Amino acid sequence: MSNNNQIDSSHEQEGGVPFFPDHFLKEAAVMALLLATVAFLASLMPMPVGEPADALKTPLGIKPEWYFMTVYQILKYVPRNIGVTFTFLIFPPFMMLFPFFYKSVICKWKYGRLTLHTVGALGVITAIFFTMLAYLGFE
Repeated sequence: MSNNNQIDSSHEQEGGVPFFPDHFLKEAAVMALLLATVAFLASLMPMPVGEPADALKTPLGIKPEWYFMTVYQILKYVPRNIGVTFTFLIFPPFMMLFPFFYKSVICKWKYGRLTLHTVGALGVITAIFFTMLAYLGFE
């Protein structure tokens, strides 16, 4: 019991007030009052955010992020069945099987690496070209 009296008397001697619960309750009350004031003002005078959204209507001029611009533009020029066939049936198996044929077929062929680099460079140039078409707004 004398131990508790020493702790209490040390606070009184220093003239300090413990943080919890005294200061904590004051800070919580001020924060709640400010939050209630802001919420009241926001509900009383809401800021306009534009026209209401319509789920059945796509806004005009909508564009994807820059890294999807190539695919977005290709979809405008290539028929859907060809695009789906190439995208889902031909390209993924080719990319998965490519490492197995690299040393056995491509590196042994005289013009294999040159052909591979040429096809890769043409793919990058095509991607840049379609991205620029989409960015500039060509339909």
